[in-house]
Amino acid sequence: MSAWCPLPYEQSRERKRHVNGQTPGPIRVLVVDDHAFFRRGLVSVIADEHDINVVGEAGDGEEAIRKTRDLAPDVVLMDVRMPNVNGIDACVGVKDAAPDAKIVMLTMSDEEDDLFDALKAGATGYLLKEVSVTELPQAVRAVVDGQSFLNPSMATKLIAEFTTLARRGKDRTRPTNTDEAPLTSREMEVLRLIARGLSNRTISEELFITENTVKNHVRNILEKLHMRTRMEVAIHAVQSGLIEEE
Repeated sequence: MSAWCPLPYEQSRERKRHVNGQTPGPIRVLVVDDHAFFRRGLVSVIADEHDINVVGEAGDGEEAIRKTRDLAPDVVLMDVRMPNVNGIDACVGVKDAAPDAKIVMLTMSDEEDDLFDALKAGATGYLLKEVSVTELPQAVRAVVDGQSFLNPSMATKLIAEFTTLARRGKDRTRPTNTDEAPLTSREMEVLRLIARGLSNRTISEELFITENTVKNHVRNILEKLHMRTRMEVAIHAVQSGLIEEE
């Protein structure tokens, strides 16, 4: 990222994004990385996007939690390995400070444990720092739209884990799903489609319902299952035997 030139936050502050024909304002992003030069490179890339606005920066997880509470970002781009409080530990604090904020880990770490721990902690995206300039804004928009966004190599590792869980689950009796958090038949349909990795828009097309209705079902599923992310829901679906190994 050495070729990227820093730009001030104000250049993108008045730009607007369009969602369903409306203009609620730019996507608010907090950039968290302990390397100031890399952090400023990210800012320069995002500042070129008309619908994304960097509202602040932080150098470690502790500062990220504080800035999240003060700035209420829509998306937190955060490194995994940082001093004081690392990115994974900071996820919980960030979600407590701003429950609706989406967290995208942006890191050099391709370790499976970091990936799984980040997703369990509430991250909805995991990108390696080799990500292209065009993929980063795409990831920001995707998580705001309710999707997960993973680096391809990390997605492969996650799918491998799903396969392992599915194999283990074949010997289990399928739960009725009514003991702890009963789901409606429609929510069960949405749950299965989430587990297949489908976006809200695609789910709406599959079920012939509006995208807002899908979002409501997803929110209800998360609340009933006491989960933070779609990824956790997908893992639950595999472990519960709701989807079969292909």
